[in-house]
Amino acid sequence: MNQTEIRCAQSCKELCSAIEIALEHEKQAILRYGMFRDQCTYPEVKTMLNELIIRKQKEIQLIEQTKSLLKTKFEVLDQIREGFEM
Repeated sequence: MNQTEIRCAQSCKELCSAIEIALEHEKQAILRYGMFRDQCTYPEVKTMLNELIIRKQKEIQLIEQTKSLLKTKFEVLDQIREGFEM
């Protein structure tokens, strides 16, 4: 697995590289598990892979929610900062 270096400057606002990388990893995992599941003929393994896909989908939802929350927080902070600059 390639190791991706993440440097958090805490100024990325909506473009958080850690969140984007996490989303991409989860999406790639779903694709891999789906490919394995589609090639598998053993019912228990197919079921396990389906469960893994469902878990990854839930993780993606959590990451998306966190991303949305951060975006909202940054917007509020920007509004506060702009209020002081007037």
